[in-house]
Amino acid sequence: MKRTKRKNIRFTKSEWDTVCRKAKKLKMKPATFIRNMALCDKWIDCDVGYICALMQKVNRVGTELKMIIRVAENTNSEHLKKLTELRCLYENYRSKILKHYAKLLN
Repeated sequence: MKRTKRKNIRFTKSEWDTVCRKAKKLKMKPATFIRNMALCDKWIDCDVGYICALMQKVNRVGTELKMIIRVAENTNSEHLKKLTELRCLYENYRSKILKHYAKLLN
C-alpha cells in the first residue's frame, strides 16, 4: 500500500505573493507549482512555444526527407543507399533532441 506523507509549509505574505505570481506566470496552481519545485532536481523556466516551433521544424525535415526517399525508390536512384543512411542519422538526432527537450517540459 502506498502511503503519502504530508508536510505543512508556512509562507510569509510576501513569499506567498511571489509563489502565486510565479505560478500564475507558468499557468499553474500554486500547489502544483510548490510540489514541482520541491520534487524536481532542476527547474528551468523556458518558453514552450519556442520548443514546439523547433520540433515542428525538425519534423518537417523528416517529412521532406521521407518524400525524397520515396521519389528515389520510384526512380531507382543510385543515391538511395545514402539517403536511407541519412534517414537513420536523422532519426538518431531527432530522438536525442526529443529526449533533451522532454526533460525541459517536465
